[in-house]
Amino acid sequence: MEAIKILTGHGISLAGRMLHYDATTARMREISLKCDPSCALCGKNPTITQPLPADDSLPAPGELKEMNIHSARVLLENGFDGILLDVREEEEHAWAHIEGCRLAPLSEFLKHLETLPRDLPYLVYCKMGQRSAHAATILMEAGFPDVTNLQGGIMGWLDENGPVIHE
Repeated sequence: MEAIKILTGHGISLAGRMLHYDATTARMREISLKCDPSCALCGKNPTITQPLPADDSLPAPGELKEMNIHSARVLLENGFDGILLDVREEEEHAWAHIEGCRLAPLSEFLKHLETLPRDLPYLVYCKMGQRSAHAATILMEAGFPDVTNLQGGIMGWLDENGPVIHE
């Protein structure tokens, strides 16, 4: 409903507020939301200053290179000369990650984009493969020439390889 209100210009947006519905008591309440000073969108030093173009969505099948878990394991065992990039949040990374990865959470990915070397291949992963596909698309559009998404993410890795290595 909020998207429709914004698109049509009809009604009052819930921007800065949240509407909470308690189904057990059939009551609603409005909660004011405060900005996070470190937020990339609304913080003190925002890095996101405009929406992405409409055509900047997840890639159509065939555009983004993807690799299955078995092939990724073989690649890593044979000495991958690139960057294994984990785009999950810090708490998820602390729970389980693949040895040798570099953490660049998707929530602050644009900050990391400036410090990532462009001349190396990337194997990007997340929990299931959706966030990493989005991050891989961002990398490709920023001019990174060799980016691959890990299908199934860390959950697929756990299923096929057993325990994840913790550093």
